[in-house]
Amino acid sequence: MRAQKGFTLIELILVIILLSILSVVAIPRFLNFAEDANRAAFKGIASAFRSGVDQVHIAWLVRANGQAVQDFIPISDPAVLGDLSVNSFGYPADTRGTSLTLNSTNDCLDVWRAVLSTQDASVNNNSNQTFQGVYLGGGSCRYTYNAEPSFTVVYNSITGEITIND
Repeated sequence: MRAQKGFTLIELILVIILLSILSVVAIPRFLNFAEDANRAAFKGIASAFRSGVDQVHIAWLVRANGQAVQDFIPISDPAVLGDLSVNSFGYPADTRGTSLTLNSTNDCLDVWRAVLSTQDASVNNNSNQTFQGVYLGGGSCRYTYNAEPSFTVVYNSITGEITIND
């Protein structure tokens, strides 16, 4: 008799069944990695924005005597159109130094760019950047993470409240 070479049909079928079961269990776990990575990136950026707003407010409490201040914090980033001004509540308002209140989408974009590094968390009024900023009225802005549009940051420049929705 000759020695057997190769696998039997039953062995091949068993291997195919085992691989199918493993792929059904494993593939969904790997698919969630992209969403988990997006969530982690979003949370990091949103937390950095919150920290930046808090730091501006603390500096205002120490130095501003309870008043709105034009060009309160110098900004060297060329993407930011001027120095950061704060409103009479001590929260970032704009970089154009005209109204000292946050009252337009441009002000929302200015505040984001001034508080964060524009290279890490770019923002625009459309979906071409990492975030899309929109003025909501009442001194508030919404920043939408374009990789996952359900992830948003809402900033209220009157109360300083920042709501992170993921």
